Amino acid sequence: MTECVITALYKFVTLDDYEEIKDPLQDFCRNHDIKGTLLLAQEGINGTVAGSQSSIDALLGYFKSDVRLADVEYKQSFAEENPFYRMKVK
Repeated sequence: MTECVITALYKFVTLDDYEEIKDPLQDFCRNHDIKGTLLLAQEGINGTVAGSQSSIDALLGYFKSDVRLADVEYKQSFAEENPFYRMKVK
């Protein structure tokens, strides 16, 4: 069984276009089988997501493509299975 990586993350940064970021981020997570919740606001990003190590690495790479989110703060833990049932970007 593949180990699941649980990642809690946040970054306080001005995201004036946070509404435009929402759908592409949701699609990216669904395409990489990442589940959990990410909250986007004008003040930044916050959330907890889970997926395979390669999926989480891809998500962190996705954030690096946006200079505002390149140094997002995160902590990881591990579980035998994904604790989340769906992906939601709010």
